[in-house]
Parts: sequence; C-alpha cells; structure tokens
Amino acid sequence: VKKAESETLKADKIQNSVETGFSGKGTGSYLGFTRMLYNKMVDHEVDERYVNSILSDMDSMIKAGNSMDYLLSNIYQKMVLKIGVPNQIKLKESGAPSVVFLVGPTGVGKTTTLAKLASHYRVSLKKKVSFLTADTFRIAAAQQLSTYADILDVKSTVLMVPEDIVSALNEEKENDIIFVDTVGFSHNNKEQQENLSKLLSLVPAKYLKQVYLVLSATTKYNDLKQIVDSYKAFTDFSIIFTKLDETANYGNIYNIRQYSGKNLSYITNGQKVPEDIAVLDTQKLVKNLLGGA
Repeated sequence: VKKAESETLKADKIQNSVETGFSGKGTGSYLGFTRMLYNKMVDHEVDERYVNSILSDMDSMIKAGNSMDYLLSNIYQKMVLKIGVPNQIKLKESGAPSVVFLVGPTGVGKTTTLAKLASHYRVSLKKKVSFLTADTFRIAAAQQLSTYADILDVKSTVLMVPEDIVSALNEEKENDIIFVDTVGFSHNNKEQQENLSKLLSLVPAKYLKQVYLVLSATTKYNDLKQIVDSYKAFTDFSIIFTKLDETANYGNIYNIRQYSGKNLSYITNGQKVPEDIAVLDTQKLVKNLLGGA
C-alpha cells in the first residue's frame, strides 16, 4: 500500500510539474516542450510510472539553465540505456550447437518467426540449421514447419514427448543451430507450463540453450505482464515482439523491458519470410516513443 501511495504521489508531482512548467521556472516554450514529451509517451501507451521515471530529473535540469536540446538528448540517452543492447542468438565457437527455443502464447507467430530467423542464419550467414517441433497439438504447426524445412533444405523432426529431445539433439549435433518450435498455450495452463519446463530441463549442459519468449505488440499491457510472469517462474529468456505492423503504439515494448528486466531481441513487422524481421533498433524505438522529436 505504501509503495502504491508513493507511486501516486510521485505521479502527481510529475504531472503537476508538467502542467505548471516545472515549479514555475519553465515558462512558455519549456512548458510546451515538457507537456509534449509527457503526452507523446502516454499516447504511445508508455506506462505512466515509467514516464514519471524518465522525466524525474527534468525539474533540476531546467533550473540549471540547460537548453531544450540538452534536455531532449538527456531523455533520449536515458531511455536508450534503460532498454539496453538487444540480445541476438549466440553461436558456440566449438562443440555442441546452440539450441534456440521459441516459446509463447498461441497465435503470436512463433513458427513464422522461427522460419525467419532460420532463413537468416541458413541463407545469409551460411550456417547449418535444423528444426525440432514439440507442437503436437496442432497438425498444421508441424506441417507448416516441415514446409519451411523443405524450402530451406533442412531437417525437421517432431518430438512426440519431451524425452525425445535428447536423442533428437544428438542426431543434429553437427549443426550450428537447432531451432525448437513449441506449443502455444495460455499462461494459465499449468500442465503445459510443466511440460515446457520439463522439455527445457532435458537439454544437456553441453548445448548452448537460448530461450526466446515471443509476444505480440498488439497484446494489452496487463496481459503481457501476466504472460511474462508465468514464464519467469520456470525459465530465463529474451523477448521477441511480433506484429509491429498491426499497431501504431510501441509503448508496451518499453514497458515490458522495464517490468520484466529481460532483454529485448528481435521484432517482426509482417508475414514475409525472411524479410519481415530485424534486430530491435533501440534508437528508432525511442525516437518513435518521443514522437519523432
């Protein structure tokens, strides 16, 4: 309760500063400038507690006589640092291959995202890749992955039970990356969580295991928080955001990075394979959240 009260008081103080031009010192252009930044971030659905944090030292900077260019640069750099460096797939220099799991809710585009990543490493970087799928609930999922495997001329194997992953990995040990597609499920489905947790735990230590939680940029913030919390309970991960082409507001990307403490990685913005995927451009995201300022 005390924490909630503290956040409320802080929000009121920041909002009051925005409305009054920061203690009366920022008149005219400063008032318009600070109000613009505040409104732009809120309009892009950045959570107000994070907006407050970003703007928390604006008052002192204005009182110190800093220019608006300096203030904007400071805020920009602050946000870039809070997002951090995107976490890309890592390759082992020697020994067993990297094993890359894509996990997440149903309908966020895990299989298509896997195909995009695999295409990049197979075609552009000339790496040896193969596919495993643990999604035996949807026949179409295995067929879709098999189609991508045929196009890329790589092997695709279906894991009927979690224990199958040990022998499947051993058969593909000459590859650079083994991509693993997993079943999508509700974050409230404890049985599926346990199955996925078991699958992840069965990967021998000699492999470089990497887990990517795939989230849709169109999902509501409260739902994203619940999804993230459910996966944090049993695994570490980096985050991929999909469907950026289906929304104009990217605030939840920033929100979830701050809320979860997990690294961001890739974003997708369409259905085309392999074109519509990229490493998150942190600077571009921040510029967008600040209204292109």
